Amino acid sequence: MNRPDRPIGVFDSGVGGLTVVRALRRLLPGEAIVYLGDTARVPYGSKSPETVARYALQAGEILQRFDPKLLVIACNTASALGLGALQAVSPCPVLGVIEPGAEAAATVSGPIGVIGTMATVQSGAYETAIRRRKPDAVIHSLACPLLVALAEEGWLDDPITDSVCRRYLNQLPFEVKTLILGCTHYPLLLPALTRVRPDTTWIDSGEVTARSVDRLLQGSLGFRTASAQGPLKILLTDAGSRLKEIGERCLGETLDGVELVGM
Repeated sequence: MNRPDRPIGVFDSGVGGLTVVRALRRLLPGEAIVYLGDTARVPYGSKSPETVARYALQAGEILQRFDPKLLVIACNTASALGLGALQAVSPCPVLGVIEPGAEAAATVSGPIGVIGTMATVQSGAYETAIRRRKPDAVIHSLACPLLVALAEEGWLDDPITDSVCRRYLNQLPFEVKTLILGCTHYPLLLPALTRVRPDTTWIDSGEVTARSVDRLLQGSLGFRTASAQGPLKILLTDAGSRLKEIGERCLGETLDGVELVGM
């Protein structure tokens, strides 16, 4: 198969990374995508750096079976803690979600907020990436570990979710008007987050990562040559009872043909 026609491999700790797939499908509808969600071991945010790096390498090994032209780590925690390890062994380029998010944040004025898992926030990856572009940036980072569980449960419009979002976001200074959704599960909770903190600019790592992928494909990787919509293959390490419902809300389309794989 010619390199441009090979698929894009995408992986996440669970189904939240389907928000990145949704953004890719909207911007690059002709591309073939293979998605791997490690639903058996979600969440990654409470795991050690060594464990997350090992999971990233295992996910990359599975996706290499499909001879991808590019790998996208659609998980902020794995991007923060496993990107370097996977890039070192991958035969194809590997893109994480943190650099695109930091690039977008560095263009705004005023203080920047980052919400993410405990592991992502403790890594300081966003602060490092933003200050590389904007050394004088004022950054407020906040770990919101319960939000992944709420998204995976499908409690997207629920009073409990609103209360948890309010409890977290009220810890950020009022003057923070730009917030990075530093976890790909978080766009699913955007209605609740917006109710708690209106008049906020939200940086969705899925949307900005899709634009970064577009730029890479414009270079040496190339676009898929077929004119029809690209196929989507879904691989999961566990299939929960509400997976189809939650996955379809992430993806914005019908979730068919899920295949279970071991890690």
